Amino acid sequence: MKRYLVLFTTFPERKTGQKICKTLINENLTACCQIVDGIISFYWWKNKIEKSKECLCILKTEKTMLSKLKKRIKDLHPYEIPEIVVVEAEDIDKDYAHWITSVIRK
Repeated sequence: MKRYLVLFTTFPERKTGQKICKTLINENLTACCQIVDGIISFYWWKNKIEKSKECLCILKTEKTMLSKLKKRIKDLHPYEIPEIVVVEAEDIDKDYAHWITSVIRK
């Protein structure tokens, strides 16, 4: 059985997130990108605590695409160190999984 993943990343604003997500979908690296706008992030950066408005992107893909997807996100991302957090889908509807595979394999 194929393994499916959910990848989380953030962008400084929706426009950048949309542009990069469209590229990732056009390149068949992910089947779906969802953008959640209006999050506030607090984090350590260069020895101080920062606060930023961001948008969160949730991407769905197959494990076989992970290394290419991560590389492409790093190539396109405006951040020096982009957030890339991956969670394996432990349980996924078989029809949804089939759809992911059919989209990525185009």
